[in-house]
Amino acid sequence: MQSGHINQYAHLSKFKSAKEFNDSNKIFLNTHRQAFTKGEHIGLLTLIQYSVKIPGVCNAKICKLVQATHAKNKGISRTTFERMLKKGMILGLFTTYKTIRKKGGKSHNVYVFNHFDVSKSEKLTQRVIPQTPVTSSPLATKTVPESISLKSKKIKEKDLRKETLDSLDYTYAPSNIPTQFVKAVKPFFPSARDICALWDRAKIAYNARNYDQPIDEFSDIIIQAFKQTVYRHKRKQIKTGFMQYFYGVLVAMLPMGVRLSSEQRGFVSWLDRFDVETVIAIQGP
Repeated sequence: MQSGHINQYAHLSKFKSAKEFNDSNKIFLNTHRQAFTKGEHIGLLTLIQYSVKIPGVCNAKICKLVQATHAKNKGISRTTFERMLKKGMILGLFTTYKTIRKKGGKSHNVYVFNHFDVSKSEKLTQRVIPQTPVTSSPLATKTVPESISLKSKKIKEKDLRKETLDSLDYTYAPSNIPTQFVKAVKPFFPSARDICALWDRAKIAYNARNYDQPIDEFSDIIIQAFKQTVYRHKRKQIKTGFMQYFYGVLVAMLPMGVRLSSEQRGFVSWLDRFDVETVIAIQGP
């Protein structure tokens, strides 16, 4: 793609109006705000501001966007802005296109925002309660009449309906959820439904990263993110919901699971004493 004037990229816009563009960004920020540090959030708002002329498209150079953050705020560094860009692309907020000059050589990037649909990216699955099959007694020698069998089945189904999904404790959590995660979560969320919702949120954050390792290898990092969220909740420092904050912390901490070996991960318990911004400052994006 060749570099050029902003009007040259108007066909890339995925929004019919600035209002539609802003509404999509509001949904994204309500869902993923905690994934960005304060500085990264300033950078993201600046990029959004420069993408209004043609809704959802920006071709400003990074140096210009970074300079713009110093106009009304303390300003951020280029490194912070680039960290924001990586997170935005990973979370699917926008796509970055590189351009080249007519005479050759790299030029500015073009940022094209995508529609954000929370119902598609964060749809939580509900566990289906299996029905217990009716088994016959080994001592039975006669075939049970069909009418009695149907009556017995109705009674069992009626008893099963008395137990609601919310009444099932952690012992009913699906076997695919790691035992150590259930053990860490159950003192605060004893319901199987809540445990499933937390693990589903973890899987959404994991899938957004496209890691080669199975999610089970990140169990320790996921548990650390949960403990971090509980700590902030106890201090009444969470302005959004518990699930949203947990997701944001996890998005920020997951890269550590790639950089550390399995032996090194056993020594990351000290992270409980740090906040998300400190983790990002130490580990990077």
